[in-house]
Amino acid sequence: MPYYGRGNEVARLNPNTAEVKRVLLPFEESAGVHSSVPTPDGTVWFTEFALNRIAKLDPQTGKITEYQDSGDVPGERPSKHTARVDAEGNVWTSGSPVTKFDPKTGKFTHFMDAPSSYGITFDKEGNVWFCVLKTDGTIGKIDAKTGKVVHWSPPTHGMPQRLDLDSNGIVYFSERQGNKIGRFDPKTETFKEYPLPGPAGTPYAIAVDKDDTVWYNSNDQDTIGHLDPNTGKIVEYPFPHSDGLMREFFLDSQGRMWFATPTNNRVGYFYLTAKNGSART
Repeated sequence: MPYYGRGNEVARLNPNTAEVKRVLLPFEESAGVHSSVPTPDGTVWFTEFALNRIAKLDPQTGKITEYQDSGDVPGERPSKHTARVDAEGNVWTSGSPVTKFDPKTGKFTHFMDAPSSYGITFDKEGNVWFCVLKTDGTIGKIDAKTGKVVHWSPPTHGMPQRLDLDSNGIVYFSERQGNKIGRFDPKTETFKEYPLPGPAGTPYAIAVDKDDTVWYNSNDQDTIGHLDPNTGKIVEYPFPHSDGLMREFFLDSQGRMWFATPTNNRVGYFYLTAKNGSART
């Protein structure tokens, strides 16, 4: 778990015991730990948004190793936002701009055609997909082999924020200001959008489950939404606390969808019950 702001730490939750092991950064300056992600060997990579750094944590020893990036981005403040690790062990971060870090060489590679990015993920071929967090923002892809960056503009200028892919490579993304879930088919390069219920759908976190259906949270309405793209049906479930502010969803091997609600100082998960399709947290 990343502890943003003055938290300045990364923590590990044991779901079986509820034990939380905290690892503090070795300095008091606010790092802005915005994202953390584990790798198969147990190493945890995380971003220090405020300092334009990434860092790795050895959970066995608690040792933290930091890597300082540089680079001036015209018109943008250099930053490291959301972290993901590809199959070859490279650490990709959204921010300004999208950046690849090779732990073997210690080299940062900047993709200047991918600025102001927020959500980031990979497809089955290892290509990098990202959202440009602007009102007229785009959905973008970085070709894993060539490094070429391509952008596509959704029909709605709705500020794309987070994204995820289904098993067929279809891209789903949250349009926070547009109050819609967007769908992009890379094969046909076509968009489809799903307007969300309520006066302020404001989707933020988004994830595709093992059935290729889509989950999102409504940031302003304090609900969790479930979209079946085949039918277009959307079901909303009330969140048990006010001001949920869930920023990311993570699907585990048991089909549970994990979230954090920083305003309530909680981490939890939800799932659908088998009998009636109701969501439980």
